[in-house]
Amino acid sequence: MWTTFKATVRTLLLTPSAVVWTLIFPIVLATVFNFMFEPMRSTGSVEAVDVAVVADDAWEDSPFSQVVDTLSEADEPFLAVHPVATEQEARELIAEGSVAGAYIVDAASNEGNAKQSGSDELDAVDAAGSAGDPTTADATGAASGSGTAAGSSDVSAITSSTTSEGTPSAGSMGAPRIILAPAGSGTGSDASYDVNRAIVESVATSYLQSKALIEDVATHDPVALSDPIALEDALGLGVSVREVSLTHAQPDSMVRFYYALLGMASIFAAQLAEESVWRLQPASSAAGARRAVSGTSRMRLLIPTIGACWAVSTTFLAIAFGYICLTAHIDFSGREGLCLVGIAASSLLSCGIGTLVGALPGRMGSDSRRGILTALTCLLSLFAGLYGEPTMELADTVAHVFPAATWLNPVCLIRDLFYTVYYYDTLVPFSLRLAACAGIAAVLLAVSAACMRRSAHEHL
Repeated sequence: MWTTFKATVRTLLLTPSAVVWTLIFPIVLATVFNFMFEPMRSTGSVEAVDVAVVADDAWEDSPFSQVVDTLSEADEPFLAVHPVATEQEARELIAEGSVAGAYIVDAASNEGNAKQSGSDELDAVDAAGSAGDPTTADATGAASGSGTAAGSSDVSAITSSTTSEGTPSAGSMGAPRIILAPAGSGTGSDASYDVNRAIVESVATSYLQSKALIEDVATHDPVALSDPIALEDALGLGVSVREVSLTHAQPDSMVRFYYALLGMASIFAAQLAEESVWRLQPASSAAGARRAVSGTSRMRLLIPTIGACWAVSTTFLAIAFGYICLTAHIDFSGREGLCLVGIAASSLLSCGIGTLVGALPGRMGSDSRRGILTALTCLLSLFAGLYGEPTMELADTVAHVFPAATWLNPVCLIRDLFYTVYYYDTLVPFSLRLAACAGIAAVLLAVSAACMRRSAHEHL
């Protein structure tokens, strides 16, 4: 038996089709997947939000300009500043869609033109104008609620607060105004349009709130300003966050295609067992005929042959699995050992399928049997979702309508075997699928052994 095992291993390693379909093909296909899916999986850095600023003397003298400069000059800039000379130029950039909004700081001499908004009112957000001609709203509309909602506005603005007499308050000197692009004017493909618009607004409102808080503290409790820690706590926006994961690993929709690839590669490995078992048939070759008439029982030939096929296919699939994990950056969080157990079970299942096809009675040659396996593998991979997003949706639909299909389809079963290791904290789903692989393999091997024992070759 040991001699048969070694001879089978040597033969498989020297068979080009066995190496190509079981080892090289999964690695090549995984490489293709890497090029296809890596751009989709890459989170990248946050893109800076384009905003225009009217860079006049009032802007340079405003503390708010320092805030904007800090946000735009960071290692990962939050804002991309487009300096312009006049407010009209800023509005033109907004109309062109080049920026999500504009910041303006009015000179102190011009702030008296602002309308009444209440003695202690903060800078207000309102809507006015039309989509074709954006205009800046004053604070009165926001305070009285006469303006339209900001979410449906054509242009929104933050204007400086004024006293009840209509003159600028001391705290509003150098406060920014905002001109926002019309809500909903972005293209359908630009999902971040409204988000960028909200970011431009939130930067200014956060600054104004912090500024108002400092002014209030300076008025009512000046001593508190001497405590930098207390001031930092008052102005800080930090919150306590505790990360809770409902899955064993970070969810990634792209990894399902790699699991389907492992399922397909495992069933392709059935060709190893098919080829080796077929060579044991007396009608396959002169060597098969000599084995049939020798004193060695068929079971003593079949068992080491299946063992050799299982060892080779497990090794090839383990190499392909390691390549996928390293290049596709799939982290099983310490469960790689369980994955190797799953690979061994998958290889056993593939050996059962290949042994059954190789042991089928009849005069079909090895090429015909291999063609059956190839066609079957490609068809089953379709319902495992290997061929892209539409087929993955088809696989999900079939699984929803007929859940048993995921257990009867060996490619789906192997795909879900790795899926359960990756996602679930509990090992129960993995254990069930592992047992299913072993059970189906045992049934297939038993049927194959019966076919081998009952076959007769009187014509020899």
